[in-house]
Amino acid sequence: MDNQGMSRRSALKIGGMAAFGTIGAMTLGGCAAPKKRTTAKEEATPSRSWREKPEPITDIAETVEADLIVVGAGNGGLVSAMTAQEKGFEVIVLEKGNAIAVAREAIGTVGSRHSAGHEPDVPRLMNHARKVQSGDVNMALYKTWAEKSGEFMDWLEDIETPKGMTFPFEWHAPADPEAYYPAICTNPVMGEFQPNGPQFGAYQHLNVLRELFEEAGGTIEFLMPAQQLVQDADGRVTGVIAQSSDTKKHTQFNARRGVILCTGGYGANPEMVQDMCPNMWNYATSTAATGETGDGIRMALWAGAVMEQGSGAMVWNRGTVADDEKVGADCATPLFLPASQPFLRVNVRGERFMNEDSTYPEIFSQGQRQPKGFSWQVFDGTYWDDIQRFDTGGCSRLVAAPDGSAFNADVYDLQPMSKEHLDSFWFEPVLEAGILKKCDTLEELADAMNFNDDEKATFLATVKRYNEVMKSGDVDYGKPAYRCSTVDTAPFFAIRTAGNFLVSMNGVVTDTNSQPLREDGSGIEGLYGC
Repeated sequence: MDNQGMSRRSALKIGGMAAFGTIGAMTLGGCAAPKKRTTAKEEATPSRSWREKPEPITDIAETVEADLIVVGAGNGGLVSAMTAQEKGFEVIVLEKGNAIAVAREAIGTVGSRHSAGHEPDVPRLMNHARKVQSGDVNMALYKTWAEKSGEFMDWLEDIETPKGMTFPFEWHAPADPEAYYPAICTNPVMGEFQPNGPQFGAYQHLNVLRELFEEAGGTIEFLMPAQQLVQDADGRVTGVIAQSSDTKKHTQFNARRGVILCTGGYGANPEMVQDMCPNMWNYATSTAATGETGDGIRMALWAGAVMEQGSGAMVWNRGTVADDEKVGADCATPLFLPASQPFLRVNVRGERFMNEDSTYPEIFSQGQRQPKGFSWQVFDGTYWDDIQRFDTGGCSRLVAAPDGSAFNADVYDLQPMSKEHLDSFWFEPVLEAGILKKCDTLEELADAMNFNDDEKATFLATVKRYNEVMKSGDVDYGKPAYRCSTVDTAPFFAIRTAGNFLVSMNGVVTDTNSQPLREDGSGIEGLYGC
């Protein structure tokens, strides 16, 4: 991506930039009932279920030998490949795309040299994850990350700094014990770090890693999507069969030491999403997933691995809903970055229904449970002052951190964030499209929100009550004072929001050595998943 040449319109069409199983675009519309969402069973009509193992590929045009085959040249794949190359392995990376993917710069680690003095309490961090995920966490795997990730971060800095990369550490967090935002994030950029932006050197560390890997003798085969794993009579994985996108011929890449699958999730595979995360597909209004079609997950399952029970996805609450009120990832409506701010939320009846100081997926899920599957975000003309006080973290941060440690450029175009930038880049397009409503009075705003008389009365009473509790203490839902804001100063704004489907969050079960497990708990020899 040419960050400097990205237009405002094109940037608004980018849902995000994604990374075995976990992390690891727009129409416009009067007011109509949302379309009926079909079930996964109704929509998924492929010739073969994604879970069904295909017939073995036998028309092999060429055979190639190496110590290690890595499938996927992303965050996991290039790190795996470079590490093995340094240890003397002969490594070949198979990548189905024609270039290295653009990756977000934020890397979460514990115990790096930069984190001295800002170390989180690791047991507390792990138990925080356990609680917010309702216990659905592999704690042994989490502990492995906590013990080893700092070593990885120092390694990455050591090898990339000579290429001009800088490794700023983000440690700022609000002075609020309930807003648990541990200091774990390093944001490598090319050149000098600019806390206030622009940050055109962001998202470059994978290209640097590719350069280092190839200089060390590694090979990347682009446009070479992996199709199937090769196994011997005992079930050990001994290689990968891939098909050239150009010639359509199959090559068998034999691996003397093993195969590592680093192919990301399945967010761009509608059949898999509708099977495992139907709500995410049915109630988001855009998707950021482009190339992650679950290839590695499916190959591992066909080789005997088991899928995690349950499913999940990361959803940004930045997808907008047009006046036709349709929801579904195929709507492809614009994003609205300020939707991640903790402003007032009401449903289509004008009722407040939540503590708006929440996470992206929680706000999406709460809105999904409301009539028609979305919510309205409502705020007033003091929004910029409010945003500065909110001091939100991660990529919802829209102002510089007081200590200068937090990345502050707009994550979509990398320009410095300011009220002027927010207005021109984010407000103007959705105002022009009629998606964002702007009115001089609350009564006019209620009319623009298509409320009937009863709903309008409810909405106006909701705003009155909201303003009272924002000033005296939110006894209704408990929003902390520094995240409170009234809706009493013209102009007044409202926008329907749902979700932007970002990335799937489940995959095959692995042990702490990243080895996929069979139903009986044994590891599949020769196979690893990142």
